[in-house]
Amino acid sequence: MRATLMYGAGDVRVENVPDPTIQQPTDAVVRVLRSCVCGSDLWPYGAMPASEHGVRMGHEFLGVVEETGAEVSALTAGDLVVAPFVWSDNTCEFCREGLHTSCLHGGLWARDGIDGGQGEAVRVPQAQGTLVKLPVAEDSALLPSLLTLSDVFCTGHHCAVTAGVGPRTTVTVVGDGAVGLRRPRGQAGSAPSTSSSWAGTRTAPTWAGTSAPPTSYPNAAKKASSAFAN
Repeated sequence: MRATLMYGAGDVRVENVPDPTIQQPTDAVVRVLRSCVCGSDLWPYGAMPASEHGVRMGHEFLGVVEETGAEVSALTAGDLVVAPFVWSDNTCEFCREGLHTSCLHGGLWARDGIDGGQGEAVRVPQAQGTLVKLPVAEDSALLPSLLTLSDVFCTGHHCAVTAGVGPRTTVTVVGDGAVGLRRPRGQAGSAPSTSSSWAGTRTAPTWAGTSAPPTSYPNAAKKASSAFAN
């Protein structure tokens, strides 16, 4: 299959790499439908030392499950799924506290032999804890919007929760990155009444039926995916 590799600053190539296969019973293979470049990809693009061996790229993708390992019971071939920007088991003590980036059995895409999202397919470790099913078909016009659930949406949600942002709270967003530029949405997909594009103020959205945003990332991602579908 084809995948994107970076060999150094400004040196990005599309090359043929081995097709992903099931290696562990907790794996799944996902055929990638949508992937994108994150702002964090621009740091190595601007400063990575030249190397003879390229490194895989990409941590934001959605696609269709092609195959699952023996211990993956919540997913079947044909499911449309989105992958968070890290993979995790969703059961360890850190995951139960909503700290999936510190999962005891998790890791990063495109690191330590794990596929990157900027390829035709990806082996997903800990697939049952990582992948979130989407309630649309693979030809849905919503796919570009749903791709934001992989990183930008959940990162913005985490920022709001960590900062204690509640309904009608006015906050200052510093910076012009992906999180600063995204138009915040509430749990039910409602947009705030005001929004600025750079380092201004934003009025926090109303979190449907609650006095504060939900604190669990997996639940928030699933509810947000349903909101987009509606």
